Amino acid sequence: MENKESLVKLDDLLSIPNQELTEQEFRLWISDLEESINLDFETHDRKTSISAGFSLEEAVTPGIYTRELTMTAGSLVFSKIHIQTHPFAILKGKVSVYDGESIQVIEAPFKSITKAGTKRVLYVHEDTVWITFHPVATDDLSKIDENGVITCDTFEEYDRLKIEVDL
Repeated sequence: MENKESLVKLDDLLSIPNQELTEQEFRLWISDLEESINLDFETHDRKTSISAGFSLEEAVTPGIYTRELTMTAGSLVFSKIHIQTHPFAILKGKVSVYDGESIQVIEAPFKSITKAGTKRVLYVHEDTVWITFHPVATDDLSKIDENGVITCDTFEEYDRLKIEVDL
């Protein structure tokens, strides 16, 4: 990961705090920012969270749900809140990502782990393929994101689910 090149784009688009935020500060900052942007722009289909011009491929194998999202250059993206810790990989492209700690410019090929409770905002510099691998207890694709299996929309919902399932 590099921390210098292309940071201007994400900083220019958003008022990124100039210091690391506490968990509560970041939750408030990113929720307020996403809400204000959603009021000003038609950003995506809330049911699928897929923006116009993006594509999604999904697959389920015993115990694993794989989600491959292709995002178009020039897009500003807010992730949902991830309920479980899981691996991800960027197969193609380049993005700037802010997660409350710092802005990172990530370029494919890249792999890492998303921790439970993570919500990100990112700017897509180049068409990007981002793939995630989620542990699931069903092989029925229609039930994967019902009742918060892999993601949720609000931190309040995440906190409730975290208590219910003892994450």
